[in-house]
Amino acid sequence: MTLLDDRRPSTGFRMYRRYEITVSGGLGGALQAAELLRDCGLPVRDFSVEVREGVPYSSVFATMSMTVAEAPGFADRMLAHPMVLAVDPG
Repeated sequence: MTLLDDRRPSTGFRMYRRYEITVSGGLGGALQAAELLRDCGLPVRDFSVEVREGVPYSSVFATMSMTVAEAPGFADRMLAHPMVLAVDPG
């Protein structure tokens, strides 16, 4: 095997992925998003929330350990809740 092999990691390989989750509802929406993250069952490495007075949207930043197979379903699960407006990898 060389460094130029075009192989993707197996579905069992876990790596850290950072997401910005945009929510409505101020601090309450951010706390609900935190509960959703906890209920997903994925290990959360870093977590921070940005809530500003007078701004209708808040941001939740989370770095989680997940496999390639788990990543697409994560955004779909989060977006199924009405207070979650966007889930952006980054």
